[in-house]
Amino acid sequence: MKKLFLFIAMSTFIGHAQYFSVTYVEVAKENIEDFERREMDYWANVAQQNITKNKQLGWALMKKFGTAGNNNINYAFVNVHATINDNLNSGWAESLKSLGYNSQDISTDYVVYETHFYKIQDMVQGKDAKVWIWNYAKPKNLKGFLNENKQIWKPIHAKNIKSNSNSMKDWGIATKIYPSGNDETSVMTWDGFDSVEEALKTLDLSDWIAPKNSKMGEYDPDGFSLRVIWEQLKSVGFE
Repeated sequence: MKKLFLFIAMSTFIGHAQYFSVTYVEVAKENIEDFERREMDYWANVAQQNITKNKQLGWALMKKFGTAGNNNINYAFVNVHATINDNLNSGWAESLKSLGYNSQDISTDYVVYETHFYKIQDMVQGKDAKVWIWNYAKPKNLKGFLNENKQIWKPIHAKNIKSNSNSMKDWGIATKIYPSGNDETSVMTWDGFDSVEEALKTLDLSDWIAPKNSKMGEYDPDGFSLRVIWEQLKSVGFE
């Protein structure tokens, strides 16, 4: 099973992966079929070549479910690296050349919305996830938010994932490095599932009860600013 970090089960890279970037893109409806084919048939090979040459640790192509968010983004690329320097120097041109590909022949048509850079703070390894909820937030108390996620929520998720007591397959949390500012979120968490249906069920909060020792209402009183479901179409480096 090809599994994504993340947003994303990175059991293979615990102790190695520290950073990842998410590049959000818009693909016109008439270009979608060709875009998906070339990304999965060619660019995934380029990413694999990067991984073989230790230029990065993983790559994934994600497709947004529905029309969440106030934009036309419908796909995203995830690139996982050991260092922030590797994240900035991916080696794509070298890998293209070594495979004998001409970038013009395999180019895909899309518009880049923006790229976000993250540092991984913690995660629970899992398996079989194919769909993720990416949860974006800007807590008033980031330190408290991180500590509670590591000390309270991680053990809960780890227990549930290990025992298969609910549908979650993996979990993680990362802080955003760039872009930053008053209008930007500062942290992302992710929840992995095996289907869109299970992800949607989790977003139904009608029976949700917070742990008694949770202070999340104090740390992040406004809650997640956005929760988006993403389906993984292709990944390499996460076997």
